[in-house]
Amino acid sequence: MTVLSHTHPLVIQLENDLLPLFRAALPDIAHTAPQALASVFAFSGGNASAFQDYHFGISCLLEQVSPDSADEVALLVSVTGLEQAAQLSAQVAWGPPSSKIEAQAHLPAATMAALHAALPELITALQQAAQRGQP
Repeated sequence: MTVLSHTHPLVIQLENDLLPLFRAALPDIAHTAPQALASVFAFSGGNASAFQDYHFGISCLLEQVSPDSADEVALLVSVTGLEQAAQLSAQVAWGPPSSKIEAQAHLPAATMAALHAALPELITALQQAAQRGQP
């Protein structure tokens, strides 16, 4: 249990479900993209409070990229609007300057079941992007 889990029940569920799943994906990412340093992350954010939004994911930092290229691609799962109607989103995206979206889950119901159904495709998209090493 980490610092994040002291808040909303959905955050606790996301933390308990996603972080072990993401850690389990690291060896495959390291195998397919050895030039990437992959790690799992979780953090909170928000404008009015540091605990409005939560983000979980896998970051892949790439070695030896040109200064004008993105050096990170990440799988990001976010829950926002915890004070009202919580919303889930998930995507694989490159960092600046490209900020290209590699894959995005369509979660119209914003349920954990929908998120879990989308995760294998998103993890595969992250592996492929990290292996390719560029947007």
